[in-house]
Amino acid sequence: MNKEEDGSVDPAPGPQVKVQVPPEVQRGVYANMARVNHSEFEFSIDFANADFAGHDSAGNIPAIVVARVMVSHEFMPHLLEALKENYSRFLTRRDIDGLPETEEPGAPE
Repeated sequence: MNKEEDGSVDPAPGPQVKVQVPPEVQRGVYANMARVNHSEFEFSIDFANADFAGHDSAGNIPAIVVARVMVSHEFMPHLLEALKENYSRFLTRRDIDGLPETEEPGAPE
């Protein structure tokens, strides 16, 4: 049964955001840690690359910030939901890929 037959109507389609990644940003940066702070006005997330193999004379681990992202309080719940949803999909896919039924025929065990 299609939408016209059951009487339901899709809401009017609105504008869609078309995200474009400029060439100089497409490569991305690697981060293996993040530091999150907030103020009265925004959250800031510093993505950093920490060298866990090295440390200074005081035993501190060096970490270089590779990107700082500032987001509004209004945006933060949407970001958290998107992260949770994508991580859940990742875990589901990883678990499915590990099942015997999804392995390649003739693949070494």
